[in-house]
Amino acid sequence: MTDLRPCPFCGEKVSYNFNADFEPDGIVCANCHIIVRFMRIKVENDEKFEIAMDRMAWIWNERVNY
Repeated sequence: MTDLRPCPFCGEKVSYNFNADFEPDGIVCANCHIIVRFMRIKVENDEKFEIAMDRMAWIWNERVNY
């Protein structure tokens, strides 16, 4: 699993957020409570959660900090 860059707002560690079906649907910071949801990244048919989580991590880690 890919490591996540820290929160761009407070610099603390972030983790994956899971929806009511226990599927990964975003990334959350426990310190400042920011949640970034990835509505278009869904777990498809027989796809493993890790694949969806890796796609979210790639998008999260490629962001540009201003």
